[in-house]
Amino acid sequence: MGKTIAEKIFDAHSVDNPADDIHVIRLDAVFCHEITTPLAIHDLVNRGKDRVFDPDKIKVVIDHVSPAKDSKTAMQGKILREWSRRHNIRDFSISAGMESAMLSSLKRDLFALGLR
Repeated sequence: MGKTIAEKIFDAHSVDNPADDIHVIRLDAVFCHEITTPLAIHDLVNRGKDRVFDPDKIKVVIDHVSPAKDSKTAMQGKILREWSRRHNIRDFSISAGMESAMLSSLKRDLFALGLR
């Protein structure tokens, strides 16, 4: 049986396979939004691993709660904005529904990671 398109894209982006259940892949893009990415940022900072592999391949969007509905969501947006500035991430948008539009416009053979 042939491979699915997802399997073919995954294979084309494979860098290493150090164990049966571990795969290292080359990412074409990473999409981040204001709901869960601030949690990941907090974890990376605490681990001393606050760095990005390529700021030009990272897309950041605040679109789920814009404008912020309360102080918690305002803080999530602030954390994301500061992180983007700190790492010189230029592809940053604030717009309702933007994340879905960005994801739907991907090239067919692109390997992207969406942080959720």
